[in-house]
Formats: sequence, structure tokens, C-alpha cells
Amino acid sequence: MADTLFDEYGGFTTFSAIVSNFYQKIMDSDELAPYFDGVNLERLMDHQTNFIAKALGGPDKYKGRDLKAVHQKFNITLPHFKEVAELLAEALEEAGVKEEDVGTIISVVGSLQDQIVSG
Repeated sequence: MADTLFDEYGGFTTFSAIVSNFYQKIMDSDELAPYFDGVNLERLMDHQTNFIAKALGGPDKYKGRDLKAVHQKFNITLPHFKEVAELLAEALEEAGVKEEDVGTIISVVGSLQDQIVSG
């Protein structure tokens, strides 16, 4: 049995695919896509994959900046934050992540709300 959620679902290979699907969903959203105008999505997806890996007990390769500092300039609203969480949950479910594990992962994301929402 795997020691962490990261290991249980196949590590970087799986979570890289989940993050890719997740960002495709974001880019398909008329509400969320404008936040990513001019953003290097490949680099962002790499950061996000490393962030999720760390959060789920995998290796700590996350080298991103402070979340509050990075997100402040975007004035992200609570409804948009919630939509992002919903899209992440969809991407996790589509990858076969068990419902209770989706809940655990989304609660980790939810715990970051105060660092991300400023609008």
C-alpha cells in the first residue's frame, strides 16, 4: 500500500496529466481564462504539479514564490477560486481519484483561500 496520496495515484506521471487536464478546463472557462493571458502555461503547470506533489506527500520540488504575493495582482474573487476548485475536482475524478481522496485534495486547496483570494 502506498504511503502517500501522491504515491497511491502514480506520482508525477499521473499528477502531471491531471494538472494538464485541469488547466485545459480553466482555459475553456470564459470566466477564468483571462487570468492566464500572457502566462507561460507550461511553466505554470510544472509549478502546479510540483506544488500538488509536495502537498500530497511526494517529493518537495516546489520552487514557487509566496502564494499571496503571486496571486495578489490578479484580484481573484471567491467565486473564481471556487470554480477553480470545482475544475480541479473534476480533473481528479476523471483521472480515477477516489471521492474521499478528491475531498482531501480539495480541502488542501481550500486551506489556501486566504492566500489566493483578494478581489
